[in-house]
Amino acid sequence: MCGICGAIATGGGPIDPHAVRRMVDALAHRGPDAWGMIEAPGVVAAIRRLRVIDLATGDQPIASEDGAVEVVYNGEIYNHEALRRELTARGHRFNTRADTEVLVHLWEERGPKLLASLEGMFAFCIVDRRRREVFLARDAMGVKPLFLRRLPGMILFASETAALRRFEAPAPTLDPARLVDLVALQYVPGRRTPWLEIEKLLPGESLLIRPDGEERARWYQPPPAIPESDDHARPPAETLRRLLEEAVLAQSVADVPLGVFLSGGLDSSGIAALLARAAPGRVRTFSVGFDNAPGHDESVEAASVARALGTDHHELTVSASDVARVLPDAIAHLQEPVLDPALLPTWLLSRYARREVTVVLSGEGADELFGGYKRHLYQQRLGWMRMLPGLAPLARTGRRLGFLSPRVGQALEALGTSDPVRNHLEWSQTIARSLAGTLFDDDLVERFEEDAYATFAPYFEAAPDALSSRLAADLSEWLPHDLLTKVDRATMAFSLEARVPYLAGPVVRFVSQLPDDLKIRGMESKHLLREALSDVLPPRVLERPKKGFDLPLAAWLRGPLRDLADEALSVEALSRWPGLKVREAAALWTRHRAGGQDFGLPMFNLLSVSLFLARHGA
Repeated sequence: MCGICGAIATGGGPIDPHAVRRMVDALAHRGPDAWGMIEAPGVVAAIRRLRVIDLATGDQPIASEDGAVEVVYNGEIYNHEALRRELTARGHRFNTRADTEVLVHLWEERGPKLLASLEGMFAFCIVDRRRREVFLARDAMGVKPLFLRRLPGMILFASETAALRRFEAPAPTLDPARLVDLVALQYVPGRRTPWLEIEKLLPGESLLIRPDGEERARWYQPPPAIPESDDHARPPAETLRRLLEEAVLAQSVADVPLGVFLSGGLDSSGIAALLARAAPGRVRTFSVGFDNAPGHDESVEAASVARALGTDHHELTVSASDVARVLPDAIAHLQEPVLDPALLPTWLLSRYARREVTVVLSGEGADELFGGYKRHLYQQRLGWMRMLPGLAPLARTGRRLGFLSPRVGQALEALGTSDPVRNHLEWSQTIARSLAGTLFDDDLVERFEEDAYATFAPYFEAAPDALSSRLAADLSEWLPHDLLTKVDRATMAFSLEARVPYLAGPVVRFVSQLPDDLKIRGMESKHLLREALSDVLPPRVLERPKKGFDLPLAAWLRGPLRDLADEALSVEALSRWPGLKVREAAALWTRHRAGGQDFGLPMFNLLSVSLFLARHGA
């Protein structure tokens, strides 16, 4: 795992390598073991490497036999051995054992079509001196990030936005409407970022830059679900089990110590169980618990699963004071707000696990593939309520007057929304549309709603009310832009590589096409996954309902985070926030602090963005 960055002169002019060196220095935490640079006409690209495969000869950049093609690359290609055998048979010579080297030889053979051959997580830059081409690409599910910034006559790219800001150029401009995204969704959907001049290369997207222009392409999108059918060559649970076993085995290959993030829930326990069967010796597992918060602490369940599986278990207990200390540090390091509060315990757990291992397997992706969230159950069972007249206005009134909690009010507001796109957004937002209107200027809320609707609408065109449409939206937006971003930032802050077996290509392609009733059956979520893992996990894990990484935010904000929040959510501090209704936001904090209503999650998001603006807003 690594960090990459670079500058491409679209007109072929010179680039100062020292400017790119400043960029790559901002990524040292992603790759503390080595660094390297490509210098070619019109492009300079750099790499910070974390050695995981081929510790001795795998440093980058890596070139083709004649040196015409070079690559810097972040990720893991899990089928690189098979590709190596195929390319060797075609006459290519390999000088390393690294998975990186297959990229340059595949490029020589197939050009941009090489992406169809890759199984893995990656973001890379290939420089072809002979063709005078630069090729940027990102993996199918967006496990590894890649950001772009356009300057006059130049394109910058990097694994983190902090590296883009090291290049000598005017500071990027914050977009106030995207700050609404951050509070309302916890992420910015689609290609956008909080800055007008910075964008994402999307999951499954590539960018080919030639002297005569650019070609941006989506090389992968999850396949649509097929109609309900019992016509399977073998039982779906049997096929899924085999694919998961192969994914865990492939992703357990490393020349460094490896472990598993274990919460005690179905997803991570399944990964640990399959790894314990496949890997020799005792599997190392790592969990995090919360001090003095028994209702939110899953460490007991994790320890129970670890005992059942016989793993070498390590447990970290996090206090509210730990979280209060790490939040400003994380914002300073990331140069971005922390919008998913689960990043903070993941951050602390990553630092803890890095003492023992360099690679961890994690359970992200299962909820989005199999319909694991409670909101999907509610949407399936309570969708008829959208026919009740006046439900949404009643919910808004109840929330405003305080006789409905914010989350219950938001759920009822969602149930009263008939449009499938807005219905999905209402269910999945951090805050209800009506609360967003209370907190932000009308024109910003309108921009937020229009942009979000335009981004999400395509997922609902084929089957507006189907579970498969909601899961496609989750897989394409919530998963890469929030969950995978959280894991990437938290783990790579401490040079820890995270792998996600549920998002292996064969698993995603198989599950995405299955009918909805194999994912949610009755009131049981993740039906097929439970069936596939039924003989490797204790019954209490298989029967346990989805709990989620729920944090005691309300108590933390009224406790150890209170002083920090009092300062960051004061009228004076909030006044630096363009488009925020300052007095309404400060009043919401006063209501939460007094204990009358729980606005923990929106308050945390307001706090985080306010801290970010104080440090990095300019």
